[in-house]
Amino acid sequence: MVAIDELYYLATGGGVTFGGGEPLLYSEFIIKILELGAKKWNVTIETSLNVPFEKIKVLLPYINEMIVDVKDVNPQIYKLYTQSSNNVVLENLKLLADSGFAEKMLVRIPLINGYNKQSDIQNSKRILEDMGYSTFDFFEYKTDNRYERKR
Repeated sequence: MVAIDELYYLATGGGVTFGGGEPLLYSEFIIKILELGAKKWNVTIETSLNVPFEKIKVLLPYINEMIVDVKDVNPQIYKLYTQSSNNVVLENLKLLADSGFAEKMLVRIPLINGYNKQSDIQNSKRILEDMGYSTFDFFEYKTDNRYERKR
């Protein structure tokens, strides 16, 4: 079904975005789709990067852009919001920057009411800039009050 639109992708510079949940958990499946012609398509992955690096590395030859939702680089804030560690996320960000992939990444840092503040977002940005990242998207999660944590 994806290959049916190849002429459209080529004519418009378009392509395919893999997102929702965590697409990198399905790297092998994504490769099967991309082998249909992705070297000619624009391929974007929307991810949290909270997966083993091997799942990312196999897709790098195909990816034109990655949109990464880091939540916050502060381990305490990340854990409070996601209930998991961001060690893997931070290590993957470092490995991607070290391999020259930072210029292909849009890093999303949300304001999450009850979890982080603007000063936390600026701290995350500074740390990520020190790693080599320069393209950011700042926005606010819109949440139902039931899910907001009071700081």
